[in-house]
Amino acid sequence: MTAPRFVIRRDDWDLFSKPEDDANRHRERVRDAIKKNLADLVSEDSIVLSDGRRIVRVPLPTLDEFRFRFEDASDGSGSRGGPADKGAGAPGGGGHEGGQGPGLDDLVETDITLDTADAILFEALELPDLDPDRKAPGGPGGESLDDVARTGLAKNVDVRRSLLQAARHRGTRVLPAILPEDLRYRTWTDSIGEETGAVVLALMDTSGSMGSFEKFIARSFFFWSIRFLRTRYPHVSVVFVAHDVRAREVDETTFFHRGASGGTVSSSAYQLALQILERFPADRYNAYCFHFTDGGNLTSDNAPALERARELTGRVNLFGYGEIHDTVRNVSPLYAGLATMDRARVVVLRGKDEVFSALSAFFGRERPDRQSAVGAMARSEHGTA
Repeated sequence: MTAPRFVIRRDDWDLFSKPEDDANRHRERVRDAIKKNLADLVSEDSIVLSDGRRIVRVPLPTLDEFRFRFEDASDGSGSRGGPADKGAGAPGGGGHEGGQGPGLDDLVETDITLDTADAILFEALELPDLDPDRKAPGGPGGESLDDVARTGLAKNVDVRRSLLQAARHRGTRVLPAILPEDLRYRTWTDSIGEETGAVVLALMDTSGSMGSFEKFIARSFFFWSIRFLRTRYPHVSVVFVAHDVRAREVDETTFFHRGASGGTVSSSAYQLALQILERFPADRYNAYCFHFTDGGNLTSDNAPALERARELTGRVNLFGYGEIHDTVRNVSPLYAGLATMDRARVVVLRGKDEVFSALSAFFGRERPDRQSAVGAMARSEHGTA
């Protein structure tokens, strides 16, 4: 009698999950790389100046992945395994020699969509002190059978209105016969819902003192601010104001492409902002105002500008003031005055990498210490960065 044969079999399901694990690991590396390079990403010229480029590149650290590497057959050696980035193919050396040239870079670049960068960049940002009880017309509220028409589906006949229409025509209190011309039908209509209302005023100095560096910094801040608002608060109203000695309400395209000329009178922008806010009742709209300038305001306008600014801080949830310095110099009287006002946050930007710091200062969940603004003034007065 033949002895029974047994086969022991084991399926290693780890092999099936490895591709998914690798993909998840890659996504985590992308997120970590974006977080480590947020300041550089925010100030990337090709993004800010490209009118909505959808693909961006970020550097990623390489991993030590093992693979087979075949030696040169002429040296008589076989093949051996080793880390892919531990000298394999390194410039200036081969075989067992270290070589004299530099090793392989430990960074590679990967393409990501701008939407992916948005999700990571904006996850720690929000409109500060947002009052949810201020409701304004927002997105669609849905469909409802609230409208009436003379034609429609039989199942939507409005019996009450049809009877009233028949009685009106025949002048009788007895239930009249309903003729086809008396029929009234309920029809679907779109309603407008209510959401937390908010309006954001974007004020930018376009005077002749705003050089290419200052314009780029201001446009970079507003570019990412608008993306943040439209990503997280799609129904927030944004109003654009450009000013020199006069302030004008402009469209978005003009705001981002307007040239620089003329003098600077900041009070004109603040006065126009107050007039614009009259269109948005305080009981229904949270209001925010952000002003970016190089600080070179007309001396005689400093007092009127601070007076208008104080009115604005009493009307808005937050007044954000950004002053752009291409050199180490003292902050302006506007900066010094606004730094002492409630509901105002002030920042000084001296480099492209500080745009992200400004976004965090204005939209971060943690309110920055007022002493930091005072410290910035002190450092500026002593000529330090």
